Amino acid sequence: MIKGIGFFWLITKLWSYKTWLAERLYPVIPPADFLENIPNGIHLFLYGFSLLSLLIIIFFKPNRVVLILLLISEIMSCSLDTVRWQPWEYVYICIIFVIAINFRKPKNSMLMIHLLLISMYFFSGLHKCNEGFLTEVWLNMFLKGFFGFSMDVILQYKLFFVGFIIPAVEIVLAILLLISKSKRIIRYVLIGMHVGILIIIGPFGLAYNSVVWIWNLAMIFILYILYEKPIEVPDNRFMYLNIFWILLWYVMPVFTFFGSWYQYFSFSLYSGKGYQMYFCVHNKDLERYAEPESMMCDGIPSVNLQNWALEEIKSAPIPEPEIYKKIEVYMKKKYADKNIKIIFYDPTTDKIEEQ
Repeated sequence: MIKGIGFFWLITKLWSYKTWLAERLYPVIPPADFLENIPNGIHLFLYGFSLLSLLIIIFFKPNRVVLILLLISEIMSCSLDTVRWQPWEYVYICIIFVIAINFRKPKNSMLMIHLLLISMYFFSGLHKCNEGFLTEVWLNMFLKGFFGFSMDVILQYKLFFVGFIIPAVEIVLAILLLISKSKRIIRYVLIGMHVGILIIIGPFGLAYNSVVWIWNLAMIFILYILYEKPIEVPDNRFMYLNIFWILLWYVMPVFTFFGSWYQYFSFSLYSGKGYQMYFCVHNKDLERYAEPESMMCDGIPSVNLQNWALEEIKSAPIPEPEIYKKIEVYMKKKYADKNIKIIFYDPTTDKIEEQ
């Protein structure tokens, strides 16, 4: 298990290498002001140290000290830039954390990873139960983008609300993972779901969000290994000793629905929630990421934050209002002489706010 996770984490970090460096065009936005302007050498050192740790995990006998050093390096790196707070990064850190804590008790590690996956699939499905998912993901990405259906066909066969089957399936599978004794069968359904995701957003489909392709392969691996042997049922004492993880994975995600916890830490994945951010500006560096003659910017080239991030650093922006606000302040300061215009667009309501 640990060597496989190390392999997929290593490939992910190599593929998204600009996410982990400060010398790039995409804004580096730390969570606290005193962490601004940290030299790129520090970012580079932490990145290199993590890569070295992952190589040691892959090619040598597992060592708790190496796992702890890797966690320290990753947490320090993530504290320097919020765009590193990716859902796959969060899941990898949680898994390595529970393995390090239960290093001599692999069955406990497997049980904790099992509980993590239940939370991930349950809340991922729950977050998709909204109109934004139906419009942005199901309608635009799946029905129109991948299958190529016209609106006439979609309306004729009433395909729009069929999209709610996806979150319903995720929620049901999560519950079955918790209560069913046939976890080996359920894992194949979940593996099939991840294969389907790869077909749709992968290189032969929409070719979208490439770093997630690796994460889906990692999830297939984790599901296969984890449920190869029966998972022991936790007793009350075990749950009490691991109350921190229960709170983190099962209680804190609830606060996301009230705007009090991070969406990616609550597994809000492809949920269609949140604003889209656009920058209207004439700038040679940004032109490579711009959409020419955008209607959003009255004919001026516009840069969509999501597309910019996925193209340059291979990671999605963190969809949190306070982080978007920091990006707004950063961009206005950096391009003050370019008369930059910043627009927030809500695709579910077509509401446009100019900042």
